[in-house]
Amino acid sequence: MVDVDAPDWLRRVARSDLTTAVAAAVGDPHCEVTSWRIESVDYRFGSPTTGGMWRLRGEASSRGCTRSWSIFVKLVRSYRLWPLYPTLPQEIRNSPRIDVAWRYEADVYGWAALSAALPTGVHLPEVRLVQQLSADEVALWLEDVRVAEARWDLPTFESAAELLGLLGARLTTADALPPSASRVPGEVVRLHYDTRLSVAVLPVLRSAELWRHPLVAEAADGRLRVDMLELAGRLPALLDALDELPQVFGHGDASPQNLLVPAGDSRAFVAIDWSLGGLAAVGYDLGQLLVGLAHAGELPTSDLGGIRQAIVRAHTAGLAAGGIAVSEGEVRLGLDAGLVVRSAFAALPLERLREPVTAELTALFADRVRLTRYLVDLGLALKGKP
Repeated sequence: MVDVDAPDWLRRVARSDLTTAVAAAVGDPHCEVTSWRIESVDYRFGSPTTGGMWRLRGEASSRGCTRSWSIFVKLVRSYRLWPLYPTLPQEIRNSPRIDVAWRYEADVYGWAALSAALPTGVHLPEVRLVQQLSADEVALWLEDVRVAEARWDLPTFESAAELLGLLGARLTTADALPPSASRVPGEVVRLHYDTRLSVAVLPVLRSAELWRHPLVAEAADGRLRVDMLELAGRLPALLDALDELPQVFGHGDASPQNLLVPAGDSRAFVAIDWSLGGLAAVGYDLGQLLVGLAHAGELPTSDLGGIRQAIVRAHTAGLAAGGIAVSEGEVRLGLDAGLVVRSAFAALPLERLREPVTAELTALFADRVRLTRYLVDLGLALKGKP
């Protein structure tokens, strides 16, 4: 069975490529694929360089037995194929960074120096196949990690934060990211601002129409719009403040959704979705760790304050264990300022405003407004610090 929404290149994948990927999945180079199907992955990805995600499942004959298999497929594409690319400022479209940054995730999974720098407890997904579809597109066929059913608790957050600190220190000390990672302090954070916030998000937030929409008007307090616009005006200063902090390499998008806890090993993490790499302020890698589950509606915003304190301590300890000594205050500033740039203006699900108003959608906007309020308050509390 083939998903009708699957792209033509995936529906018509060469038998040899499919067999190569399945052989890696089942651990038998002589296996024979007997059945397969494509399933769409129901996930609202927002990265300009993500072209789609699918899951392939099927069966194979291996050593006289029938084996079930599953493979995760992700399409990574050039910024030039992003629908909003023509709206980017000319200087961004002409930047050499645009031409290499999109390949970063594909480079990560094959970069030996990065693999060697991973601390115990952090793994990469196994690569089944890499397809170069064109000069602007690469398909990554990856291990479909079987994830533990347990929910994230505070010790899990602390463990992840500490390992991210140790990972950042080791990657930085060994200069272990591939050449497609930026070595310019703060460049990846500014690229997010230039390609996402300034183009697709801030213009909508500045419009009066948004705040008159019943989904927003009903949930937002009287000052949210004013506070968000004030905070938006301070973004350049926050970016400068991030540049002035100690800089380290990191994962770049280390939400719980991208740090998979594998079934059978609750103390390990499989790090996926390395979507944008380069030097960033200490603490920046904690931002998505903190808000990822809240953004998905799986963690109440009221829990974030306690988690924030715990992960700052753990992350600082992890950096120190890897040989990079910084203060908790520096890590906290990197977390808070980076979180404002990355998430404070992106928490509202603007892409769903044209949908019919339902109870489910009303509840979603109310939840995201609470998250936005928390993040905006974090940003406003930084007044005078940058």
